[in-house]
Amino acid sequence: MSGSFGIRVRFFAHLEACRPDTVFYVGLVGMSGAILTDPGAGPGSLLLAWLVPTLAWIASLYGGDYFDRELDAKVKPHRPVPSGRIPAATAKYLMMALIGTGAVLAALANPFTFLLVIPATVFGIAYAKVLKGRGLWGNVSRGLPTALTLLFGSMMVQPLPEPVLLPLALMFWVHDSGSNLLGALCDRDGDRAGGYFSYPVKRGDDATVRALTMFYLGWVSIGLGWPLISPATSGVDLPVYYLALLPAVILGGISLKRILEAPRPFPRQVGLRAHEIVVLDRIFLGSFLMAAAGQVAFAVAVAAPSLLATVVARRLMRSRYEPTPQVS
Repeated sequence: MSGSFGIRVRFFAHLEACRPDTVFYVGLVGMSGAILTDPGAGPGSLLLAWLVPTLAWIASLYGGDYFDRELDAKVKPHRPVPSGRIPAATAKYLMMALIGTGAVLAALANPFTFLLVIPATVFGIAYAKVLKGRGLWGNVSRGLPTALTLLFGSMMVQPLPEPVLLPLALMFWVHDSGSNLLGALCDRDGDRAGGYFSYPVKRGDDATVRALTMFYLGWVSIGLGWPLISPATSGVDLPVYYLALLPAVILGGISLKRILEAPRPFPRQVGLRAHEIVVLDRIFLGSFLMAAAGQVAFAVAVAAPSLLATVVARRLMRSRYEPTPQVS
């Protein structure tokens, strides 16, 4: 069946698989790690801090489509792999090629990055293949690669990660674990039908909403408290730090408010709208540290087009991601 699709159809299938409304986030986190470690980081270091995590992110998306192909065939037959627009083998080989390319680039820049690349790859594949259907462990495992991305960015300007970034890495870990749990809540019915025992399937809506609340309070507390507890934040402009963090806190709070106020059982469309807000929230969270490190103009220069591209991509791709009647 896949052979009957033309170039245009295949192009848009790959564009859909790459999720252009989410792909700009993780590279910003990598650049933040580099700039917070060395505000004068050169263009080559910043490019690698952005590119390698972005390749890994896209690889995880292809991997997710490949490993979820049987579940998607039941509940999301419109997705690129089950629809036949992308052959399963193509998704697998692209995942492997992107992981390999990123690993080579990382090793050439700093051989010690294998300390991060290996666990990020292992947990990324383990999530897609096994842990996604194992309750909260799956959501937590999916948040880890973003935490490692911040440390990877630091290693683009020095041999080992800056220890002062560890609490911030934890902040990204907690944030992305919650974001992934929200996605699982949106997919609750499909996961249940496919036999995936995600946390919302196992524990129900109310327990999931409580967990989402704890994840939100967790990353916000770490973000607000880091400058106060860290002994090495002399290079951080505190007013800019808190001002730049504020949009992420507000957007995350708006998303959570929608979830808390939603009826039970939790409507999928409410979850999708709440997740769209989190997608925007991540752009601010991924870039605020650059501004706090004194690179305000650069932070705006990379975050503004990333935010615009995310909004436009979401609007254009929504009907492809969720080809069902939408509610406002």
